[in-house]
This record gives sequence, C-alpha cells and structure tokens, in this order.
Amino acid sequence: MQALHRAKLDQPRATIKLMPDYLAEAHALHAENIVVDGHADTPQRFADEAWQWTDPELRGGQLSAQTAKAGHLHAEFFALWAEPTQWQGHHQDRTLQLLAAVEDQLTRHPEALTLCTTSADVRAAKAQNKFAALLGVEGGHSIGTDLDLLRHLHTRGVRYMTLTWSNTNDWCDSSNDTAQHNGLTTFGCRVIAEMNNLGMLVDLSHVSDAAFWQAIRTSRAPVIASHSSARALTDAPRNLTDDQLRAIAESGGVVMVNFFTAFLSEPFRHAWNHQRGEREAAIDAARTAAHAANQPFHFSHELAIDRTFARQLPRPPLATLLAHIDHVLRICGPAHTGLGSDFDGIPLAPAGIDTAADLPRITAGLIARGWHPSGLRGLLGENILRTLDQAKV
Repeated sequence: MQALHRAKLDQPRATIKLMPDYLAEAHALHAENIVVDGHADTPQRFADEAWQWTDPELRGGQLSAQTAKAGHLHAEFFALWAEPTQWQGHHQDRTLQLLAAVEDQLTRHPEALTLCTTSADVRAAKAQNKFAALLGVEGGHSIGTDLDLLRHLHTRGVRYMTLTWSNTNDWCDSSNDTAQHNGLTTFGCRVIAEMNNLGMLVDLSHVSDAAFWQAIRTSRAPVIASHSSARALTDAPRNLTDDQLRAIAESGGVVMVNFFTAFLSEPFRHAWNHQRGEREAAIDAARTAAHAANQPFHFSHELAIDRTFARQLPRPPLATLLAHIDHVLRICGPAHTGLGSDFDGIPLAPAGIDTAADLPRITAGLIARGWHPSGLRGLLGENILRTLDQAKV
C-alpha cells in the first residue's frame, strides 16, 4: 500500500498540511476516471416532490444532474427505500412505486439519464455524456418473504439489496433495532443464495454484527457496504469494526464510506442523540398538523426538520470524513474502498460537502494526506464496478 502514497507521507503531519491545494488536480482526476457513488435517496424526491433530475433548482436536495456534472460524478446507486413505519403493510408497493418513479425519470430525460446494470453500461454512459443510474433496494422488508419479487426487481435493474435498514425485518436483524433472529434466519440465508444466483450484490450496511458474520459466511460472491463508516473512529452501531472492514475486503467487495456527520464525529453523534426526543416531538407535531390539514407528510418533510436541528450543532470539519476514508483505505486497502454519500437521505455532511458538486474536495483532501492520485482510481469508482461484475456466481 505504501507504493500508493507520495513520498511526502513519511514527513510530519504539519508538513503535509502545508502542501498546496490539490483541488484542480482532483477535478482532473474525476473527469478522467469513472466516479460512482454507492447510495443516494433521491428516488423519494422523484416520487413525492414531483422533482425532476434535470431541474436546476435543488430545492433542498444534494444530488442533481447539475451538481453531478459539477463534481464529475458519473454514476449513482439510487436507493429504493420504503420507510418501514409510514408504509407498514405496503412495503412492496412503495418499493415498486419508487422504482417506477426512477423509470419515469429515465423516460423523461433520456438525453441525461440512462439505466445501467454492468460496468460496461456505466462506461458507455460516460462516453455518451449521460448519467448512469444504478439501482439498489434498501432494506429486506421491501421484499418481505417473496423471492419472486426479488427476482422481479432484478429483471428491472436492481443490482444490490441492503439486507436491513434500521428495522429488524422478518429474516435479518438490524444494527439499530432489537435482535429477533440472532442474525439471519434460514430464509435470510436463502435470500443471500438467490441474490448470488441472480448477480445481485449483498449489501451489509445496517445489519447487526451477528447478521454481518452470518452473511459473510453465507455469500459465495463479494459483499459490499454501500454506505458505512468506521466504528474505530466513531462508535455508532451502524459503522463497521476493523474486523468487519477486513472481512469485506477479503470477500473481494467494497466498503463505501457514509458522509453523515453523526457517523463521522463522536462529539456530533452524542449531541445528535441528545436532541432525539426534541427532534421526534417536532416531527410528530408536523406530521399531525399535516394530517389535520389533509396534506401529505413525506420523508422530505421529516428530513427538513432533521436538518434544522443538525444545523444547531457545530458542524464537523471535512477532516472527519477524510479520517474515515483514510482509515478504511488503510484497513481494507485501496482496491476495496469507495464513496457512499447517502445524499438526499442525511441531514448534514461535514463542512465543505453540501452537494455532489463538492466531491472533488474529498479527493483533494486525500491527496493532501499523502494518497497518490493513481491509487484513488479504485476508490472513485473502479472498485465498485469490478465488484458489480463479480456479483453473479
């Protein structure tokens, strides 16, 4: 791995901090290579806000055709996430609704957006100056216990599924919920086997520690974490331990680092958790008022309230995100690390990262930390493209 670092990495940190700004170099690196982000919740904006991919106005979002172009982001895994409480009893319908909303954008904007399911598709999209839309399902509750639905989602382009979200489902325990299965059930193992057969990547973000290790043992193909950070630096249960990072790398997969400040900064995490009661009360009040007025209350409304509370706290610096990426690079290796922003699903990213247009700031920061540009091509996109093509066994 040291061959991928600049010689200056051996100098004291104070010297590295005085290195020149590498932002222009980062922009060039992004433009020359394929840049892929592992997770964004933008489909909810399509479905609930009547917002268009090519709309020049972000209207509170973080990802659009315009910001992607400015940040030289070429491909995104759009997450199909059925909020488990709001859509209780209708998870499958909501998942298909979100999928239809993405497909509607593909139809409306064929000059700007194209569905991709392989690395070759993504490369062709870039050559045609189109944004590559990849699809993932977030949360196994979206399929319930219906493997036929899993197969149907695959035929329509879905190429990964996160086994859980923050809710334990019928067959897999979540890292943020009460364990019911001691990890995975027998059916959960069948889900992974079918995903391997289909060529759908197993995504271990959000799963409990027990489920993580069972999934590692069960999957015959490389596994990924589409949007998870390092627990060694921030003790959030959603983050991965160093042993888990190594296990994903050893499977041949990729860990794609999440940008949410509560997963990156321990002080912010504690302050954020301290706000929880007040935040939830504000969300409940807004939901009640919306229902009383016979108005919809969508995730975007909840996210806006979360963002209001997040902005009341000191915003962690970009260095917190760089530290997590640097850590994962060192533990997993440059061939098994990626970016998983969670754009349009998180209340706040670190200072300097407001939209996809700011992605080159991350690359510039990594170069300033001593990572050689040639060693970052995998992180930017090649690693997840390789793993995508290795999903089917």
